[in-house]
Amino acid sequence: MNSNQQKSIDVSFSTAIICARKNGKLPVITDIKPTSPRDGDLLGQRKPSDLACGLAKAGACALSVVTESKNFGGSNDILRQVADAVPLPVLAKDFFKTREQVRAAADAGASAILLIMATTPDPLALQLYQAAQDLGMEVNVEIHSEDELERALKLNPTIIGINNRDILQLETDAGDVRITEKLAPLVPDSIITISESSLRTADDIKRAMQAGVDAVLVGTAVLQSSDLHACLKKLMDG
Repeated sequence: MNSNQQKSIDVSFSTAIICARKNGKLPVITDIKPTSPRDGDLLGQRKPSDLACGLAKAGACALSVVTESKNFGGSNDILRQVADAVPLPVLAKDFFKTREQVRAAADAGASAILLIMATTPDPLALQLYQAAQDLGMEVNVEIHSEDELERALKLNPTIIGINNRDILQLETDAGDVRITEKLAPLVPDSIITISESSLRTADDIKRAMQAGVDAVLVGTAVLQSSDLHACLKKLMDG
């Protein structure tokens, strides 16, 4: 077992979320996304490792890194830089299609992968889920509709992410926390639930938490801020 796999077992995504809540903190996962079809360049001249350290110091309980290159400018190299820079668990976000992709994410230091039901047929979803588990990683199964939730539950997931935006539109739609408010109450209590995307204000986060999620994932609002620490603190403190 390599050091990256050991990290994924010792500091899991779910553990980070649970510990934050036990310590009275709002579990916020911050997203490192180099570019966005909707918002353009989000990384600027900042090094991914420096950005990761700043987000960790600001209070993020975990990080996520978009590794998809065509539309979001990501890479496994950026993932590796982030995972090496901080002791936090890191989620790899991509359109996973093969076991080789899953292994590459593990080798780059991911503690978990994102499995998007909107772009993944059920048989492949099961294969990728099992591949991640075999490598000691957790899986954040992402949904955007009731139908996708029904399909996701067949995987017996431990984590479900509710994307407030439509990934089929490459998240260029406005998005709305009402998606979380609609779907979160339908997720069994035993499953850790994360509200993702289109969370720009403390009120958005408050609404998501009131809907019953266990954590929130924010990215653009923080990355576009001139003061990461102040922005994240404001979102967390309400």
